[in-house]
Amino acid sequence: MRNLLLHDIHEKAGARLGARAGAELVLGYGPIESEWRALQSAAVLVDRSHRALLAVQGPEARLYLHGMVTNEVKALRAGQGNRAAVINARGKMLGEGTIIARENDELLVDLDPEAHEPVALHLDQFLVSEDCTLHDLTGVLAAFGVYGPRAGEVIEAVMGGTPPELPLHHHVDGAFLGGPAMLLAAAPAGVAGWELWVPAANAQAAWEQLLAALEEAGGVPAGDEVLEAARVHNVVPRYGADMDENTIPLEANREEAISYTKGCYVGQEVIAKATYRGQVRRKLARLVVPAGTKPGASLVEGEKVVGTLTSVLDPDPAGGPPRALGYVRRDRLQLGARLALEGGGAAELDWVPPVKEE
Repeated sequence: MRNLLLHDIHEKAGARLGARAGAELVLGYGPIESEWRALQSAAVLVDRSHRALLAVQGPEARLYLHGMVTNEVKALRAGQGNRAAVINARGKMLGEGTIIARENDELLVDLDPEAHEPVALHLDQFLVSEDCTLHDLTGVLAAFGVYGPRAGEVIEAVMGGTPPELPLHHHVDGAFLGGPAMLLAAAPAGVAGWELWVPAANAQAAWEQLLAALEEAGGVPAGDEVLEAARVHNVVPRYGADMDENTIPLEANREEAISYTKGCYVGQEVIAKATYRGQVRRKLARLVVPAGTKPGASLVEGEKVVGTLTSVLDPDPAGGPPRALGYVRRDRLQLGARLALEGGGAAELDWVPPVKEE
């Protein structure tokens, strides 16, 4: 297992640690209800260094990656970024992440740990004659996320100035602790904030300064569990939970990760057909479910399966009944509709994606 750079720091502070796809991560620091309140009213600080990081470097880096992902890359200038999916020729997802355009013909690809190996293998397989190279930078940088309404105050305190107004996924470079730092506008769970990326050697000092500023702003350190809760509330799918090698991006409502005006890329034909011919038969939705419901539970009508749950928030730190994300057949996507759960009970659709007229 790949341990966090600050494993000892988190362990001594009493954090709950876990793992996803062989990468250690912080699950939480205290009761999730407290972390949830801080996320809504102040800010939380989360160690995001468990994520995978790939780099494509060289004169043809943009040209190459443009043909490998679903979103625009060639037009990105240094400091800009977007979300994009990596899909195979059948349109199935190998991962989804943030593309970050850097200076000197470098592109970073920030990924969930579940997508690390499949995306790295896929990109390497298609890299033949292009004048660029693929590097695995996982673990080289530490990434700390500050999210919530007072996140800007925390960043201002440690960086010595008001953070710039940046579009989501854009970044600026600066100096911090005598070394380089990257400040990225981020909202991985649908809650706006910032991520500060620093070299591994500065990880502990950066964490300590962020933590001190966070406490001044009324925030608390937190972990992946509160971000999981937020993304269920905000219907933000995650690769490894709601998206996998059987998912087409449009099924997961990932239109923001798709450009319909760029040139050819691997899997484009499938996306085009699914978009213009209405061939997507299921969509991700949010449901209210009974206590004890587990991911993977089927939604049924008689003996027919009409949906599958992928993420379950039980209990919900915001209060009320448990919520879930899941795929539901398009002809069953009606707000307020109740669908039977295999094994007993029922789920109620409380958010459905807008239906596009065909």
